[in-house]
Amino acid sequence: MKNKSKKEQTAEPSKYPQGYFKPKPCKWCKEEFKPSSPSELYCSDECKDLGLTNAYLKRTYNITARDYNEMFREQKGLCKICHSEGFVMAKHHKMKLVVDHCHTTGEVRGLLCHNCNRALGLFQDSVSNLQASIAYLHQH
Repeated sequence: MKNKSKKEQTAEPSKYPQGYFKPKPCKWCKEEFKPSSPSELYCSDECKDLGLTNAYLKRTYNITARDYNEMFREQKGLCKICHSEGFVMAKHHKMKLVVDHCHTTGEVRGLLCHNCNRALGLFQDSVSNLQASIAYLHQH
């Protein structure tokens, strides 16, 4: 994540006209908190992670973090294709399963592990390419 952790978000209140930072509602949970800097929007790192994940999912797939969590529960936390738990690709990633969507319609199809999601992409979401691959595997 680009945003600093709560520990790193500090500013000198004396450098601002009012001399302190006014309490404000957390952008995610709406609970009031006293910020450490004027740009601080979340009351905790957990709320920050949830808020940023929600914004990413909304912007990219037009779903919310709650929608993602519901799909995750429905799939019992497993990839819809290989039924593995998936894995986190990098330190800054938070989700083991990624959102799979149709590149033509934008419709969300489900949650997949990174490998299954990449495989569909490499096969260009083509049923005939996948069927040809299955036939190939049966032959060999």
